[in-house]
Amino acid sequence: MHELILTHDNLAQLTGRNAAAVARALAGFPLPSLQYRALDAAREAEIARQVENTILEETLRRSGEDDPTVWVRGWGEVATQLKGLQITRATLRPQYFRGEPICRLFGHYIEPVAHEFEYDVGLALRRIIFDEFLKDGTTITEIGCGTGINVLLLFEMFPNARLIGADWAPICAEILGQIALQSGRRIEGEVFNMLTATGWQGPAEPGSTLLTVHAMEQLGDHWAAFSDFMIAKRPSLCLHIEPLFEHYDASSLFDDRARRYHLKRGYLRGFLPHVLGLCREGRAELVASRRVAFGGLYHEAYSILAWRPRG
Repeated sequence: MHELILTHDNLAQLTGRNAAAVARALAGFPLPSLQYRALDAAREAEIARQVENTILEETLRRSGEDDPTVWVRGWGEVATQLKGLQITRATLRPQYFRGEPICRLFGHYIEPVAHEFEYDVGLALRRIIFDEFLKDGTTITEIGCGTGINVLLLFEMFPNARLIGADWAPICAEILGQIALQSGRRIEGEVFNMLTATGWQGPAEPGSTLLTVHAMEQLGDHWAAFSDFMIAKRPSLCLHIEPLFEHYDASSLFDDRARRYHLKRGYLRGFLPHVLGLCREGRAELVASRRVAFGGLYHEAYSILAWRPRG
């Protein structure tokens, strides 16, 4: 195995941008050296067998099963831990980032050198994607804001934007309040249930944008109410950074493992074809649909879908 570094050129390739745009998006955003090891064929085959065993033999929690309880408890733990601490990208790290010993990159398994590799690459990817799609938003609302890590990135990048974080766990508003207190920035916290599209009903004004990051994945195929909500509100842009099942190559064994894991977990499925159907009907405009070929051991959660309702 030999060590490599994930460069700006690599990040550009992942996100569909160029190196200059990546450098601009990451300016003033210190990142550690993103080192990883390429694996030989034997080690990749060993990892593939481990993934297969997990998919075939282990009982995995499916999205939607007791999710309000799971997330209320999880985000409550973060809120408790934050009391008396400085708000940083590290203290807002969601618990589901456990430091994968193996990641997916450009169709291969790789071994990160640092424990935080997946999380750090994910932060960089988000900044690059936010820079492309959200820089003109006067109001940015993240639905499913969780710990507020993306709101933190947004206020660092867009100091003049109105920021709203909404989640079905009311404790998230408390976390956002702590971020606002320490930053001196007004950040609004709201309660919203994506499954039923109830609670906060949101601004419907020129320049408003809606964002989800690793949140719609939990809806499985129960996204209709949220889709209707977005269409009714007609934001200037809807941006989703999510695992998109339809982006995987069904003919690839590497992708097939991610597809079967995705299905076993009950993650988001069918939403991308739905948006494409809306576009064919003239009810929406597709801005971007891109696979981002990076993820943890089992699947890829950073693919891009950007669209805007019409009508």
